[in-house]
Amino acid sequence: MQKKLLRVADNRYFKKNFVYLPPDEKEERIYVKLPTSLKNALNNNPPYAVFFSDKGHRVSHLRHRTFRCTGNRNRMMKQIHQITLLSGRELLCYPKVELSQPIDNRMKLDTTGQYLSVGRRKPVVKPIPPELEEQRKQAVKFFTDRAFFFLDHREKILNDSRMFLAPVPVQSGLAYIGTSGFRRPTLGVYVEWWMTCIPAIISRLHNDTWLVYYIAGSPLSGMNCCGIVNANGECRSENLPNPFRAIWGPFTNINTRYDEAKVRYEAYSLEEVVKLLEANDKGDSLTERKLYLLQRENQVLRQEILDTREADAKAMEKMRVTLLNAHLECKREALTNWYADYCRKQEEGKEVLESLNLQKQQLKQQFRHGEITRMFYQHKLTPLKKRIFNLQQELECMAKKELSELLPELFNRPDDTEFITSDEVVEFVKKGTAAEQSHQK
Repeated sequence: MQKKLLRVADNRYFKKNFVYLPPDEKEERIYVKLPTSLKNALNNNPPYAVFFSDKGHRVSHLRHRTFRCTGNRNRMMKQIHQITLLSGRELLCYPKVELSQPIDNRMKLDTTGQYLSVGRRKPVVKPIPPELEEQRKQAVKFFTDRAFFFLDHREKILNDSRMFLAPVPVQSGLAYIGTSGFRRPTLGVYVEWWMTCIPAIISRLHNDTWLVYYIAGSPLSGMNCCGIVNANGECRSENLPNPFRAIWGPFTNINTRYDEAKVRYEAYSLEEVVKLLEANDKGDSLTERKLYLLQRENQVLRQEILDTREADAKAMEKMRVTLLNAHLECKREALTNWYADYCRKQEEGKEVLESLNLQKQQLKQQFRHGEITRMFYQHKLTPLKKRIFNLQQELECMAKKELSELLPELFNRPDDTEFITSDEVVEFVKKGTAAEQSHQK
């Protein structure tokens, strides 16, 4: 059988390797055994091994050790290109012929001086030509006028990678960090953000529902001036009442998640997305929009109830601790004397407990060596185990029992609830003792 020679190109991670293949025109499998050092290099870094056929045509850029090619061996092997959405669903993508410029979206301090100025010198901002500025405004208006339209067709956008990766001409930014984390957002980023970030959709503001489309503010102080738009395309600038971190944080996380996909895969323009969605629009999106927004408002109300309950619980706990400390402070001297006596009893009880455990071990060794009978062993072991158990219970419950006599108004409540625990009293006495010792020094 004639064999074809497959050559592996030179790379700084490995030397030339040769694999002989049987001539099968319908289907062939290419198995390449790589050295361990190369496996580690390919798993940790992205140098791609380039494989060539006997005619010099490039076959694959895959990093895997097993390849499969159907049909003519000189055809380029097919890769499965996909991205994983927030929901966990895999979305099929279409590679570009030429890759775009890479995106550096790492969070870092702004170095242009526009968003972080040091000293009194004001940054010099290059003016944008009027025609470019007008084009930018028109592109942003095209997006804001159809923001709710995109939200209505969210499922279709999440099912098509070219719609998902359609670039949105809105550039958000924050004080100190500039535009890092916000560069080159896509339509899918906005859709996923609107669907998963509760503050991104604002209800009951100016008697209307709004979508946040532009983010600007300070990540430290929380002061912000964000852009919002309603279903009629009316835009406003608002200082959003929610915690600002809850708005810009999720957006940057989602946006940077797809930075590699923006470079590698094809995308429609917003105009093309609108044409495709309008061609398949059945006209029932308004009813679905109302239902979806009502569901979101219900979700917001539930979250507000949970936040209110949590805030009330924290306020009640703070009030309880304040009243408790005031009450214990009045009886500090009695509690200090009790704690000293309590520690002494604990030490004595632990010594007795160690003695009983030692007797138990000695009794067990005598039985193993045959010095005593089983009946005598059980006769001595049973009361010994009972004494150990009772002493352990007494040591564990000693603090609560004695404190219930010393502080009956806190422990013996009519509703059988504990306003305080013995551990809290012990902690109070310890802190007072430590503070007094440090003051004396």
